[in-house]
Amino acid sequence: MKLAIKLLWVLALIIVILLSGLRLFSQERTKVLYIQRTDTPPKIDGQLDDPGWKEIQPVSGFVQYNPLNGAPASEETYVWAAYDDKYLYFAFLMKDSQPEKIWAELTPRNRFQNNDSITVILDTYNDRRTSVSFTVNPRGVQKNSVETIWKSGARIREDGWAAEMAIPFKSLRFSSSSEQVWGINFVRYLHRLNETDYWTEVKRDLPRLQQMAELRGLSGIRPGQNLEFYPYLGVRSSRWEEEKDDKLAAGLDVKYGIKPNLYLDITASPDFSQVESDPFIYQLSPYENYLRENRPFFSEGSEYFRLKTEQGFSWPASVRIFYSRRIKDPRLAAKITGKTDGFSFGLLGALNKTDYGSSQFGIFRITKDVFRNSQVGIYYTGVKEEASTNQNVAFDYSFNFKDIYYLRGASIFSFDSTSDYSRNGIHMIEMNRWPDAGVQMSFGFQRIEDNVSLKAGYLNRLDFQALNGTLGYAWRFNQGTVQRFSLSLSGSLNENSHGLKVSERVDFSLNWDFFNRIDFNLRAFGGKSQYQVKNENEELIWNGEFLSVYGGRLDFGWEKGGFFKDLNLELGWQKKGIYNEDFTAVLPGSQLDLEASFSLKPRSNVEISLGADYIQQNLSETGEKIFSGLTYLASLHYQITHQLFISTRILGETREDQYNFDLLLGYYLGAGSIVQLSFKTSQHKEFIEVEKGRSTTLKVSYLLRI
Repeated sequence: MKLAIKLLWVLALIIVILLSGLRLFSQERTKVLYIQRTDTPPKIDGQLDDPGWKEIQPVSGFVQYNPLNGAPASEETYVWAAYDDKYLYFAFLMKDSQPEKIWAELTPRNRFQNNDSITVILDTYNDRRTSVSFTVNPRGVQKNSVETIWKSGARIREDGWAAEMAIPFKSLRFSSSSEQVWGINFVRYLHRLNETDYWTEVKRDLPRLQQMAELRGLSGIRPGQNLEFYPYLGVRSSRWEEEKDDKLAAGLDVKYGIKPNLYLDITASPDFSQVESDPFIYQLSPYENYLRENRPFFSEGSEYFRLKTEQGFSWPASVRIFYSRRIKDPRLAAKITGKTDGFSFGLLGALNKTDYGSSQFGIFRITKDVFRNSQVGIYYTGVKEEASTNQNVAFDYSFNFKDIYYLRGASIFSFDSTSDYSRNGIHMIEMNRWPDAGVQMSFGFQRIEDNVSLKAGYLNRLDFQALNGTLGYAWRFNQGTVQRFSLSLSGSLNENSHGLKVSERVDFSLNWDFFNRIDFNLRAFGGKSQYQVKNENEELIWNGEFLSVYGGRLDFGWEKGGFFKDLNLELGWQKKGIYNEDFTAVLPGSQLDLEASFSLKPRSNVEISLGADYIQQNLSETGEKIFSGLTYLASLHYQITHQLFISTRILGETREDQYNFDLLLGYYLGAGSIVQLSFKTSQHKEFIEVEKGRSTTLKVSYLLRI
């Protein structure tokens, strides 16, 4: 294994040297959009009848990205653009020979999928690495890559549909140059043809931001006084068995644009109420479950705080040097994010309330753009608690050669005041060539030593190192039934951090993508593995006993849109080690997983969703079923108007007969502004007692921009 690791590093160095002479610098933009300043701002209603649009020559000539990459678009699309001191304006006319088949849902903001739509993508730094996007469907429902304020209007016509957008410069980040040059592209999706068209020709194997057009003509623009206040006020009345909890809470988020490319965010007492309950998750291993971040302060701008190893490769162990959910109850938090001269940076500090007092978090991240599509970066995280300090530093990189070759990696070092600083490193490196069609390959190495502690981050495994390799091939077809087919063979050899083998495994997979929006995946695997169990000190140690592991998995997906919106089925069976309840021992056994979900749209503003996930574990020696459980979800959403909606959801699990029922009535006052009235009733098992409770919450959140 040690020899293999050395060879892998040598191979990485050789690839860097050989490919460093390949094309590293920017390609010329294929198209240029010259934008005009207007003195008569259009009314944003989707009518396209404003006098200002008649004075501007539209651009057209869209090209298919999917299904026939590089072919002319099946339907014509026209785009007009203008600007003034405050707004960037766009108008769109999407011709359609069958307008009666245009599909558009009336949903909450950002929630529609597989709708006819038009999108503008802006690379405001013109760095071919970062972008923001704004999308609207024919019902005028907005979707954006960052939560911000902008205007849109749309309507269906006899010859297709039309849309207009007004994007405030206050909602964008850009350099302070007097003359601006941005990257730009437009994307149209035609639902009835399952067709995606770009204004520029976008090849599948090249990074899409490298294939943008250029926006010229912007001059004398600034975001102006960019100050946003986001206060919330909530009142909650809860009853849990004999206990009462009536709570009034208030909080405030503030965003200040110090410069066009530099933002300060401050939050005080973030939102106490999650309107919807978290799903039930069975804990079947000693490893912590990773949960998604939904708080706007932490989720917005999170790209400034990601390691390069968090993209493009599936690592055996999950590593996050910063995991914002560690800041469970921030009393006060602030962050600064921005980009200038190829440097992207993020600085975050938080005062967190704990059961035993408080803790302080400090996060610093900076990356530098190098070559054409590559970055290097450094990272620091620190947590100070009452009796200890934990600090971590990292160096990471991502190099892209000849568009489809990537070399990524990171080294992290952990320093905790409660232990010595030996064996405290995490090292990751991966190389891959993964084109849309043709030969695909990837190789990776990951090492996590046994004295690592990421108190500000997430790490689901210690004392572990893995060497992985995958070789595959993919075919893409322009006609027939199958659109794309791929197969791959992969293998992994895993050791503890002292070099003793703990597992080995081989995987084989087949993947089909069909023109009718169906995708199908079949996977089989086999090998042997030890397992990590808890000792008397609650520490994870390898149990020293190899068990056979083998099995298979089948995944089926169909995203149709319309009445039968989507269907997903997953079936898996594997021979593996089964943990006991306290994770101190493992016995040979098997596990069956069956997951199914589907959604219906009886009307464009009504959606019904059902889903269930069943897990069963049996012991091999006796055949005894030692675990079985079903988690389920059913929901109904009725979007009465663009602003008013009602939603209900029940989710639960059968093993302990627990459930949460949510009923929510909401009214959107604008982007980020909403009034919500929710009612919840729950049944949970605490130790051996079954307890029931209910709560009613009224919450008002308002986004005010100055």
